[in-house]
Amino acid sequence: MTQLNKNENGLSKGSLKEVAHIAWPLVISMLSYTAMGVADTLFVGWLGVSHLAAVGVATTVIFTINAFFFGAIHGIKIYVSQATGAELHTKAIRIAWLGILLAVPLGLIVIAGGGFDAFIFGIMGGSEQVQSFGRLYFSIRVLGAPIFYVYLSISDFYQGTGDTKTPMKISLLVNGLNVIFDLVLIFGIGSIPGLGIAGAAWATVLAILVGTILILVKFLRQYGWVGRLRVEELKTLVKLGFPIGMRYLLEIGAFAFFTAIVSRMGTAEMAANQIAIKIASIGFLPGHGIAEAAGVLTGRYVGAKDVPSARRSHKSALKISLVVMTSFGVIFWLFSEPLIHIFQEDPEVVRIGTQLLIIASFFQIFDAFLMTASGSLNGTGDTKFTMYASILGSWFVLVPLAYLLGITLDLGVQGVWVASLIEVLVISTILHRRFVSSKWEDKGVIS
Repeated sequence: MTQLNKNENGLSKGSLKEVAHIAWPLVISMLSYTAMGVADTLFVGWLGVSHLAAVGVATTVIFTINAFFFGAIHGIKIYVSQATGAELHTKAIRIAWLGILLAVPLGLIVIAGGGFDAFIFGIMGGSEQVQSFGRLYFSIRVLGAPIFYVYLSISDFYQGTGDTKTPMKISLLVNGLNVIFDLVLIFGIGSIPGLGIAGAAWATVLAILVGTILILVKFLRQYGWVGRLRVEELKTLVKLGFPIGMRYLLEIGAFAFFTAIVSRMGTAEMAANQIAIKIASIGFLPGHGIAEAAGVLTGRYVGAKDVPSARRSHKSALKISLVVMTSFGVIFWLFSEPLIHIFQEDPEVVRIGTQLLIIASFFQIFDAFLMTASGSLNGTGDTKFTMYASILGSWFVLVPLAYLLGITLDLGVQGVWVASLIEVLVISTILHRRFVSSKWEDKGVIS
């Protein structure tokens, strides 16, 4: 009887050890991905404040234009995790192929959308120089969308099966290549001229291209082709992924509004905002990785019709996330100014950035609840509810409060960040209460 409560690795189902076993490679992957952004921010920051502000705006635009498809592809991980729990392994491989085949046309749509960059950056605001640099960076980065979608589809497949180490190894390689390419292409070396901010964009695209080739080759060797793909599985994948895609789009759309408000406050505010976001993401991404692990495990146990193990997985993930994210919050509070100094020495940027990082330290506890509940609910297939909660928080809390505190009450970028903190508090409460209930128990997609 005891053996029935253990997984294939001999770990108790839903235990802290099982969550940690799935989560630590995901956390490393998330930190590695963040390191790419931090490297770009650090190296571009050496070019000047305007360059740094431009990358901040361009990155927001890139996330916005990719958001829907990026989120929709994550339906692969949910479907695969539930299929794995139900021991329908061929079905899981078919879902991966659906994602790979959809990746290229979806990426081409994103590239086409990049043709509206002048209009988009005009809305985002900022000085003429910031917009010019931002459009240049964006025009190159957007070319990598089809490549990244293929990488994401295969990575989500592996993670959904519980193999989180393969994507981790590839992401570490990609991050290392990105740093090398950054140094060479931004500043130049030998006969290779420095391309400045364009070099930072090309470095990221080329690094992701190498990672995509490697993970695709491994997938083909390990699984190959599985025959005819099924329309009903595509429909289910869309049903799972569409709410996630809409959620990501609307969340990042609200964040774009957030950034647009900040961009009108001045270059120093924009630069401080960008630096604080990059540093805070170091604490955010481990929590996100743990939440993804919770989603994989809740999905697996919903697929296996084992609701108690799904609940234990969520509780274990929440405990780990609270410890990790609270620790980062303490670090952000105690070392806020030295951390900002790593990126910029401009006194005004340091002053503002330090205040923002202190506010970010309070995010950590609430974000632990929010992300864990969101990941767990998505794993069960309850993606519509997480979408509705996100819309409520982003557009009915963050957007009006950011404008009220930042503009109307003239509290500046600090007021905008306080609005974001309140948004996280509201959404975390709603999602946590949802998982504690039993309303998600019939949301599984594997019959």
